[in-house]
Amino acid sequence: MKKSIFCFAVLMMGAALFTACSNDDDTPEKKKVDVSNGMFVVGSGNKKANIDGNVSYIDYTLGSVTANAFQKANGKSVGKTANYIVDYGSKLYIVVDAEATIWVCDKATLSVVKQIKTTELLGDKDGVSPRAAVGMNGKLYVTLYGDSYNGGNGVVAAIDTLTFDKWTTYAVGSYPDGLTVANGCIYVANSDFGNGKKPSISKVNPETAEVTEIKDETITNPMHMLTVGSDVYCLDYGTYDEFWNQTGAGVRKITASGEVSKVVDGTAMCTDGKKIYTVNAPYGAAEITYLIYDAATGATTNWSPQGIFSPAVIAADPVTGNIFIVSYQENPETGYAGYALPSYTNQYDAEGKLVKKYENTATGPISVVFNTGVKYVE
Repeated sequence: MKKSIFCFAVLMMGAALFTACSNDDDTPEKKKVDVSNGMFVVGSGNKKANIDGNVSYIDYTLGSVTANAFQKANGKSVGKTANYIVDYGSKLYIVVDAEATIWVCDKATLSVVKQIKTTELLGDKDGVSPRAAVGMNGKLYVTLYGDSYNGGNGVVAAIDTLTFDKWTTYAVGSYPDGLTVANGCIYVANSDFGNGKKPSISKVNPETAEVTEIKDETITNPMHMLTVGSDVYCLDYGTYDEFWNQTGAGVRKITASGEVSKVVDGTAMCTDGKKIYTVNAPYGAAEITYLIYDAATGATTNWSPQGIFSPAVIAADPVTGNIFIVSYQENPETGYAGYALPSYTNQYDAEGKLVKKYENTATGPISVVFNTGVKYVE
């Protein structure tokens, strides 16, 4: 086991020991404190360069990066086209599209607990192309393209997180991708693969099994979802012309009553629970801008993070409030983004000041999740 992964495991065991001691009557009363120890970065790899998907780990305490952490922990590749990572309970779930696989990993060591082959669990039709996942009430909810390839419905599958058995499935819209939990329901971005013919948001009520579709003229190519308070926000990629110039990309707000409105421009987004941070880098645009949308007031402000060449992912640490931007590095031979080269990640504080740069964080960066937990202190 590599040193950084080992230190990561020790940190998690320490948190568990704090928890175990918190109910001891002979010890002083302890206070529960949220902590954040690091960040996992998933890369999809690069098909043209024959690079598999990969997972790196950024360790805040050591100020270091463990590249290819999944492979080092398990002695094997995560597979081709890794697409998403989510933290639920004591486990990480890594979604790998091209392999029809969900890796269930121990959060403390990244060692594999279970490989869920979605085509075996759900069948050859429903189980193809798993895309994203979210945990709620002991279930992992996963989006899959399913019969979208044939003009039919995509699927949200509910998988029991103890037995890893199929609980049930829900038929949603065309080519479902990102999803989020809000008001006891699952909201799903049905991208329609950018075709623009039937994009929508599916609202799934697990209690009643009811699925309703939310459609609006501003929903054209929905891809990612997040929740702030009782409202849902969808990142829509907009439309492309014949030269792939991108227009209309941005964040759409969806209220609990189903009202839809565009609130801020962006091609990538994240939230700290109060504000939404976006990168606005539409294909074909002359410049990249960075925006902050205040969900409480509706106000939008600009900021200018330094040291970013070609942003791929933006994420907000829910404990510290620090903002992280994962960027492609410049290909020295072409001067353009090096999609087959390892990315780097910049950490910024709440005021937008650069805190640290981490090298070699993932190839083809696409998804991140933070290594958060709790500990008890006197």
